[in-house]
Amino acid sequence: MKSNGKVRGRIVLSLAMVTALAGVGVSAGVANASSNTKAPLVVGGIFPFTGAKSLLSKWGVHGVAVGVYEVNQHGGVLGHKLTTKYVDDAADSVDALPAFRQLMLSHPSVIIGPFSPTIEAVINQFQPNDVVDFMVGGLTTLDTNKNKFVFRTSSSDSNESLAMAQYAISKGYKTAALLFDNSANSQGFVPPLEKAFKALGGKIVYDASLTSDASSYNSELLAAFSKSPTVVFDSMDTQTAATLFGNAQSLGYMTHTVWIGDDLQSAPQGDYAKSFGPTATTNLVAALPATPTTANGAYNHFLADYQAVWRTTSIIPTTFNEYDSVVLSALAMTAANSTDPKVWVNDIIKVSNPPGTSCGTYATCIALLKKHKKIDYNGAAGNDNFNKYHNVFSGFQMLGFTSSLNNKLNAYITPAQLAAVVAKGG
Repeated sequence: MKSNGKVRGRIVLSLAMVTALAGVGVSAGVANASSNTKAPLVVGGIFPFTGAKSLLSKWGVHGVAVGVYEVNQHGGVLGHKLTTKYVDDAADSVDALPAFRQLMLSHPSVIIGPFSPTIEAVINQFQPNDVVDFMVGGLTTLDTNKNKFVFRTSSSDSNESLAMAQYAISKGYKTAALLFDNSANSQGFVPPLEKAFKALGGKIVYDASLTSDASSYNSELLAAFSKSPTVVFDSMDTQTAATLFGNAQSLGYMTHTVWIGDDLQSAPQGDYAKSFGPTATTNLVAALPATPTTANGAYNHFLADYQAVWRTTSIIPTTFNEYDSVVLSALAMTAANSTDPKVWVNDIIKVSNPPGTSCGTYATCIALLKKHKKIDYNGAAGNDNFNKYHNVFSGFQMLGFTSSLNNKLNAYITPAQLAAVVAKGG
C-alpha cells in the first residue's frame, strides 16, 4: 500500500504540471472568477500524470482544455464560467480513490476521467458524492454499466476488437498471434477479438498473456513466430512495448509482419511508434475509436478550437471524447436550468440522443435550447447517442504512420461493418 504522503505528492505534481501546461494555451479557456458575478464551475480531471501510462494525462488535459475553451468562449453555463482542477491517479487503482477524494475538495460539477485502468476503483463513488462522471476508455466491463452518474463518449474495447479483426481480414491476414499484457484493460480485448477474428475466417495460432515490464520477451516472440503469423494483435503499456518491440527488432520480426495495436499506440510521434522502429511506417497500425464528422460543422469547429488552444491541428487521441464530455455537461446543465448534478444528470441523454434538432457546436445548441427546442448533439467524436448502459457506438480509424511518425489514415471501419461482423457471429 502506498503512503498518503506519496499520493499527496503525486497530486501536487499533477497540479504543477497542469500549471506549466497553461503557458501553451490552457489558460485561454479558463475564466478569471473576479470578473464574473457567479462563481466558476469546476471541471475536474482524474488522469495518470505519473507511472507507466502517464501519456494519457496529456490526452486528457488537451481534450478538457479545448472543451472548457469552447464553452467559455460562448458565454459559459448559466452565467458561470468553467475552470479546471486535476489530480494524478498514476493509472494505479491504489492511488485512484485518494485522488478522487482530493478532487472532491474542489467541489467539481463534473469529472472527466479516469481512464480504463482505474475507473473500477472509483466507479461507485460518483453517485454517493453527487457528481457526474465521463470516463475515458473502452474497458469491456463497462459494456453493461448501470451507474446512473457514469457515462462514456468513447466506444467499447469490444467494438475496437471487432475493428482490429475486420481490418486484418480485409488485408488478407488470416493467421494471428495475440501479445497482450496481463492487465485487465488489455486482457479485455482478447475474448471479443478471438471471437470476431474466427467468425471472419481467421485463425489464432498463438496467444500469450505477457507479464508487464519484464526484462525480456524473447521466449514469447520465438514461440509466437514459430507459428508464422501474418498479423500480430497487441496491447500493453509503454515500458512493456519498448522491451517487446526491441526484442522483436533484434529477432527480425518487424519487417514482414504487420502489428495491429489498440488506441494507446495511435499517438502521433508517440512512444509506441518510436519504440517500434523504422518499419513503423509500413508495419504498425493502431485502432482509434472515433467518427470524425463535418456534419453540423462539429469536427471542423473542434479543430479550430484545438488550434486556438494548442497552436496545432495534430490531434492527440481521445481529445474529441473529453471535449464532447465537457460540452455535453454544459448543455445538460443549460437544458435543466441547474448546475446541480443530481438534477442535470437526467438531461444528458435528452440533449445527446434523438429525436431532436441536430447540432454540433455549443453555440448553435445553446441557441436552440433558448428557443425551447429539443436538441440532438452530434459532436466531434460522433453522434454521442447513449444506450441504456450510457455507452456509445462508433466507427474506428485504422491509423498508420508517416516517416515523421505522424498519423495517416489507412482505413475507416464503419459502424455498419462492425454490425456485419456481429451478424457473422463475431
